[in-house]
This record gives sequence, structure tokens and C-alpha cells, in this order.
Amino acid sequence: VAAVEVDSLDNLPAPFVPKVIEGGRYAVFTHKGSTAAVQDTFNYIWGTWFLSTKETLDDREDFELYDKRYLGYDHPDAEMDIYIPIV
Repeated sequence: VAAVEVDSLDNLPAPFVPKVIEGGRYAVFTHKGSTAAVQDTFNYIWGTWFLSTKETLDDREDFELYDKRYLGYDHPDAEMDIYIPIV
């Protein structure tokens, strides 16, 4: 699902649907480099961090944030953040 932040959920044109991402605590991981290598970051999150953290996962949705640091799929200097909800 792709999303964009809006000021109001009123009068969204079709085919857009409202979705609210709940606030709270998140562990944030920055992936640097080509999006083709993002699996390496996910492998670290779930294969290293998750197995050793004392944090407790929350059942809110995780999400990725692509902002002005994201320079394109193959750009070696691109950055994006991965948000994992924690209690």
C-alpha cells in the first residue's frame, strides 16, 4: 500500500481510502543504498535485532518512509526508514 500524508481525511477522491497510522513507539531502522538491497536491512532487523532486543513488538502496522533522502531505486546514496512498532 502506498500512502501520502494529508491534512484531512474529508473528501478524499476515489480511489483513495483513509488510513490512520497509530502513534506510539517505533524502532526505526535506516536503510542506506539501493532498494534492491533492502532485504539485507530486513534480515538484520528480524535475524539480529529482533532476536537480541528486550523490546516487545506491538501489533500496530509496520511501515516504510520514503522522503527527500530517497533518491531512487538504484541510487547508491538513497535512504529510507523502516518503522517497527514496539510497546
